[in-house]
Amino acid sequence: MKIKGLFLVSGLLILSVLLNGFRSESELSKLMRTMANDMKRVRVKVQKGEKVPMFYKKYHRINTAKPSVESKKGERYPEYANAFLIQLDRFGKAEKVDQKSEYNNLVKTCIRCHETYCPGPISMLKKLQLP
Repeated sequence: MKIKGLFLVSGLLILSVLLNGFRSESELSKLMRTMANDMKRVRVKVQKGEKVPMFYKKYHRINTAKPSVESKKGERYPEYANAFLIQLDRFGKAEKVDQKSEYNNLVKTCIRCHETYCPGPISMLKKLQLP
């Protein structure tokens, strides 16, 4: 019985490594993934003209969250991160009539940073924009 359990645990560890790679996801990439998921939900609310909940307070960690490789942040990263936080605040304070344009400006802020650092998510970010 103990051997079956050992094989099960070993198999789960191997499966985890195969699915997730050998390194764990960084604090910054987890934050970015959460941001993307929240933005998808917020996009629907903005499209419908609904009030957007205060979802974004947790994103102020964008400046302190650790990347998988510290050098990936680069010297302009703080500038981009602060621009994002400023636009996030503008979006959060926007009147309903301005919500769509402030939301799109927020997405554009993300795209500008990703054009310099980590371009992989750009196509997903472009899909978040509202017509």
